[in-house]
Amino acid sequence: MELSTWSSFVPAVMVLWCGLPALGEPDWAEMPCTPHRDYQAVDADGVGTFPTTSAVKMRGVLINWPQTMLNQRPAAPGFLGGQWQAYLQAADTDDFGGTAMFVGQYVGKITGNHPAGSYTDAQWLAEVDRLNHDPGTGRLFRPGDLVELRARAPGLFYRGKTNINEQHQNDPAANFDLVLLEAGAGPPSPQTIALTNLKDASDQFIFDPERRIGLERVQGTLVRIPDVRIASGTWAPGQQLTITDGMGRTLPLFLGLGSGFTLFGPPTGLFDAVGILDQEDTVDADGFKAGYRLWAMDYDGSRLVLYRFVKPDLDRDGDVDGADLERFAACVSGPAIPQTNADCLAADFDRDSDVDQSDFGLLQKCTSGIDKLASPLCDQ
Repeated sequence: MELSTWSSFVPAVMVLWCGLPALGEPDWAEMPCTPHRDYQAVDADGVGTFPTTSAVKMRGVLINWPQTMLNQRPAAPGFLGGQWQAYLQAADTDDFGGTAMFVGQYVGKITGNHPAGSYTDAQWLAEVDRLNHDPGTGRLFRPGDLVELRARAPGLFYRGKTNINEQHQNDPAANFDLVLLEAGAGPPSPQTIALTNLKDASDQFIFDPERRIGLERVQGTLVRIPDVRIASGTWAPGQQLTITDGMGRTLPLFLGLGSGFTLFGPPTGLFDAVGILDQEDTVDADGFKAGYRLWAMDYDGSRLVLYRFVKPDLDRDGDVDGADLERFAACVSGPAIPQTNADCLAADFDRDSDVDQSDFGLLQKCTSGIDKLASPLCDQ
C-alpha cells in the first residue's frame, strides 16, 4: 500500500498573495500570505524554523469543527479550562500542509499571569463566539470554508509544529481573526497514505526535515490510512487507541469529542482511519521527530467522519433551522402513507417509511436556530 500521490517539492522561499480589504493594523491588504509549507518548516532536529516575530497572514480551508476536537465550555476540566482548536489546510496548488489554531481560557497559567492574563467565563464565551463566526457576515464557520487567517501575534513552536495561538495572551492586540473568502468551497478530500509511508519496518516514524516524504509532508492535513485495525486502547470521546496494519507498524489514533464515539461501538476488522495528522512530541531530548498521531473527529457507525450530522439537519450545515423545516415540509406524506421520493427518504427520521408528525417531533427537538450547532445527541 502506497500513498496515492506525492506533490512535487516546492522551494520554501516563495510567498503567496491573498487578501481582502484591510480591517485595520497591520496592513492586511498589502501583506503577503505565508504558505503553510514555510510556516511549518523544521530543521534536522524537527525544531520549527519560521520566525514568529511579526504578524502573519495565511489562507486555507477549515477542516474540522472546533467543538469535536476540544472542550470549549467555560471552566472545562483541565489545566487550561475551555479550549478551542481548528485546523487550516493549504488550499493553493503550490502549497502543502496545514496549521493548527489554538486558544485556551486559562492561558495566564502558561505565562505566569493567571487569572489576570486569562479569560473569565464571560470573556471566554465571547472569544469563542468571535472565532466561530465571520466578522463581516456573522456566518458560522464550517469545515470546507475557504478563509484568510490574520494573526497579529504570529504564534509559537510547540512539540513539533508551529501553532497560531495569540502567543497565549488575552490582549485583543494579540488576537487572530478568520475572514471568510468563500463559503462552502469544499472540504479537502483526505489524502490516502499507507502506514508504510509513515513508519519504517522497525515501526519508527519516518521523519524528513525537507518535508518531501513521511509525516512532515502531511502534518496538519486530512488523511486516510487504509486497511488498519484497532490493536488496543479505549473507544470513547477524548481517548487514545493504537491502530496497526498487521505488519508490525502502529500509529496512535486519538478520538475527538464527536457523539458517534458514544453512540456506536468501534469498528471491527479492517477499516480506513480518517482524521487530521497531528504531532505532539513530549520528549525533546532527541528533537521533535516523534509524537505523531491521527486525530479522528467523529464516527457515524460505519466510518470515521469529520462530523456526525443529526438526522433533522437535512442540509448538512450543522444547524437545524428554517431551511431544514422547509425541506421537511416538502417531504411530509402523512401517517402510514409511504414516502418513496428518493430526495425525501432522509426526512423519515424514525425509519417507518412515512414522513409524519413523529418525524416532525424530532425536528422540533433538534431545532437550534440559524448558525447554531444542533445538540449532537438530540436525535437519539
